[in-house]
Amino acid sequence: MKPITYSIIFDLDGTLVHSVPDMHYAINKTLKEYNLKIISEEKLQTFVGEGMLSLAKKVVDFCGGDKNLYDIIYNSYRKNYSKQPYKYSSLMPGVMEALNFFYERNIAMGICTNKRQFVTEELIEQMNLQKYFSVIIGARDNIPLKPLPDMVLLAMQGFKSTETSFFMVGDTSNDIDAASAANIKSIAIRGGYTHIDIEKLGADFTLDSMKDIIDLFKNK
Repeated sequence: MKPITYSIIFDLDGTLVHSVPDMHYAINKTLKEYNLKIISEEKLQTFVGEGMLSLAKKVVDFCGGDKNLYDIIYNSYRKNYSKQPYKYSSLMPGVMEALNFFYERNIAMGICTNKRQFVTEELIEQMNLQKYFSVIIGARDNIPLKPLPDMVLLAMQGFKSTETSFFMVGDTSNDIDAASAANIKSIAIRGGYTHIDIEKLGADFTLDSMKDIIDLFKNK
């Protein structure tokens, strides 16, 4: 009997990429355009994880704007960010080592993120990471975002294998809850964008950094 293999699904922001610096640049450019007060990078990071529209709404509220600005700020921010998703951002610690570990062993990898699909693809291309991922699922119309399981299930289908065990790797409750709802194992990585105790996320495994994932899978 052919042995069961495994595939890895990664969250993007705060898991693979420290992307807040470019988000910060883009949103402040938008805020200045509409005469709203700018926001700090630290505060913006607390708004990351539920998609670009949610982030835009929270920023407008925080900066004292009216609700009728939600869509305007969202569209301007999305335009600004999509033009420059990778100027100030960087890989999270240990990511390159982890990606190469799985790649060298022909372990299929994918991305499942609440960031918009086209922005995700642009970011991955600019970072020269395309070769690592056979599946990329970003936010798109009519697909509920994480923590609902729909995006994770879509990613799983993209691997086109019925003999694979899946692991979802993330940094927030959105990732861990989505994995649970999709009935797959989850791995929480410290140092990301969660704002609660990572031990309380309920992940199957909790690691200090992405580099530690190598030891977890060495004998699998």
